[in-house]
Amino acid sequence: MRTKKTVLNLAYALGSSVLLLILGFVTRRLLVFHFGDDITTASQVVEKLFNFFSVAELGVGSVISYRLYEQIAARDAEKISKYMSMYKWAYRAVGLIICLLAAVGAAALPWIMPQVDRGTAYTVYGLNTLSTLSSYFLVTRRLMYTCTQQGYICTRIDLCFNIATYLAKIAIALWAPNYVLYFGVSIVLNTGANLVIARRFKKDFPYVHDVKVTFQDFKELGIFHDLRYFLVHRLSNTIYGSSDTIVTSRLGGSVQTTNLGNYTTISDSATNIGNKIMDSFAAAIGNIVYDKSATANDHDKKVFWGLDLFSYFFGSFVATAYLCLFQPFMTLWMGAGRLLPLGFVVVFCLNEYVGWNHRMVGSYRAVLGHFEQDQWFMVGSAVTNLALSFLLYRPFGVAGIVAATVVAHCIMWVGRARVVCRQYMKGSGTRYFGIQMIHLVTLALCMVLTYRLCTLLPGGIAGLVLRLVVVCLVPNAVNAACYLWTSDAEYLRFQAGRLLKKLKDRRTAQ
Repeated sequence: MRTKKTVLNLAYALGSSVLLLILGFVTRRLLVFHFGDDITTASQVVEKLFNFFSVAELGVGSVISYRLYEQIAARDAEKISKYMSMYKWAYRAVGLIICLLAAVGAAALPWIMPQVDRGTAYTVYGLNTLSTLSSYFLVTRRLMYTCTQQGYICTRIDLCFNIATYLAKIAIALWAPNYVLYFGVSIVLNTGANLVIARRFKKDFPYVHDVKVTFQDFKELGIFHDLRYFLVHRLSNTIYGSSDTIVTSRLGGSVQTTNLGNYTTISDSATNIGNKIMDSFAAAIGNIVYDKSATANDHDKKVFWGLDLFSYFFGSFVATAYLCLFQPFMTLWMGAGRLLPLGFVVVFCLNEYVGWNHRMVGSYRAVLGHFEQDQWFMVGSAVTNLALSFLLYRPFGVAGIVAATVVAHCIMWVGRARVVCRQYMKGSGTRYFGIQMIHLVTLALCMVLTYRLCTLLPGGIAGLVLRLVVVCLVPNAVNAACYLWTSDAEYLRFQAGRLLKKLKDRRTAQ
């Protein structure tokens, strides 16, 4: 059943994401060329600022979700209802706190965006405040779908509303270029999607009902103990994900920030697709861990090493693809004048590799709790990111800012892996980090070999298509030759065999 739900989540997610990817590229180009660098920069920076304000969420979603996995596995409807009610009221409080933080933080806009007109900056800021408030009041039902591996239901609903949002933005940019309408339509339609999911929730989970919760309930369940440590994680993750854009806006100006945003738009779109793939496994990981009382047996160890190898395959492919495709695609999409240096692209690729390569470890780490065990790694990551960003910008430009992010990301990775190897994969720390050193060697081989082959190809659309073919073949072939025969790939070989057998049986039945 888990495998079937994982495949369903994956199929719905990938199908919708490809369409949204195309529409996202269209709307980004229209935003840059129809509204200009100032409005584009304002939207990017304000989005990142609200990521900082979202620290007020204190990781409530993650803390309650890993507790919710236990109760779903135990089929305890009473506790499920209690956790969901706590989640709802906590998020309402968080939404109000974020709005208060936004009111205070508005004073920093002129300093962060010195080149952007104040009226524009504050208008975009106000629209984001409304969007955030509506989200925190309505989004809570989605957690139950995620924890029960039924995220594809939300994906289907979101798909319809997201398509409508993109089409409305395209129409506004082309025929009524007003940035208030452009950003405002997202608020209306996102609210509509959350209302539809809220109505569907009552049908899908009739046993989940609102119950009265008090401050004492939060305290008795140990939520505050977990949140105290998770706050550090939340803040560090926010700094990691948001500081690049904010520092670039302050030091580099609107044009540089917009150009950086073009690259991150591509990576964010690809990341959205990748997240759909990885999230399809995340809920299954939570169920596996707590079905076995958070202790890995021999089979679970094979699953862990198989999923970790899958993360490496995915991460090395993404890094290689960005190295070979970023600049040609950007030239066709936005024009050669919007290109950032190759050094930036290389560092950006390394950061993407670090993220995807330890994504499955991150999923295991998220469901295990024990946030206190790597909190100082997260503190070190945040401090390093901010300090190095300002130090490295002047000598290296935006590439220096991203390099600081790579260093910070690696510190996070070590902390997360340390928790997993202590709490679940006990005694596997040395083996895990040894494997990562080997992965770095094959990553370098994939990137250098593929890039060299791509330099032999022509430019233009035909050249981009040929590069895409090379990128799909070469790194995957290298990794298959190096790893598919190993014991770490046993779980992947088993699952691939099961899938092929099912497809063969289905074809025979037809």
